[in-house]
Amino acid sequence: MDTGGETIFDIALVSDTRLLVVVNEIKKVILVNSQTGGTVAQIKLKSYPRRVCMFNNIMAVVTLKNRSLQLIKINGDILELGRSFSLNGDVRGVARSEDNIVVSYESPPVLQVLSMDGTVMQTFVNKAAEGDVFKWPSFIATSADDMVYVSDWNKSTVTQLDSNLHVIKTYSDLILQNARGIVSVSADQVLVCSQGNHRILLLCPSTGAITSILGQQDGIKEPRALTFSPPQKKLYVVPNGTSGRIQVFQ
Repeated sequence: MDTGGETIFDIALVSDTRLLVVVNEIKKVILVNSQTGGTVAQIKLKSYPRRVCMFNNIMAVVTLKNRSLQLIKINGDILELGRSFSLNGDVRGVARSEDNIVVSYESPPVLQVLSMDGTVMQTFVNKAAEGDVFKWPSFIATSADDMVYVSDWNKSTVTQLDSNLHVIKTYSDLILQNARGIVSVSADQVLVCSQGNHRILLLCPSTGAITSILGQQDGIKEPRALTFSPPQKKLYVVPNGTSGRIQVFQ
């Protein structure tokens, strides 16, 4: 699947036949037909988009370089701009958590739970006594049992937190080098991009086991982002760089 050669920063599953693709360089979010790879709709944003998550089947949330969040309405095959609101940091990752959203910031590394009007509900910051849990919290995923998983590109870790941002466990392994995109497949299955090791990894939180399921022999090279369709058992992977490609595995 090819979106035209521009750099894709993130991807989200809208339905069995639709993907939402964040194209940073041209400040657009594109609705793509996952069966044909064709563009269904696209919308221009006021700043460079970084990450995207689906809040429900008709609303997506996008983080922007200008320290803001943009809501995007999905009306069938039409994209419309919704509300936007400013934030107080260099926002990166985003994921839905119950009726709220979780976001991550850089410099300093911070996590926050926000209501859908931008009200701060919870905040996590590194504490000196505990050491630096995060250095570069990059991507966020949430699971059906309300766990929050955050990949850290700099520390090459995945950290599990509850919905109130209390740390449960940090998973660290050499195989997690430059951890990026992350998605929860089930309560005990989390898929992670290891950009540095050119692998897609399966993390099982109950045991802490981390297993490589796809690698360079499968065409994986510097994976940046991913999403998964449970009904179709399809995995969509975005390589790093300017290829504009989305790889599909089943």
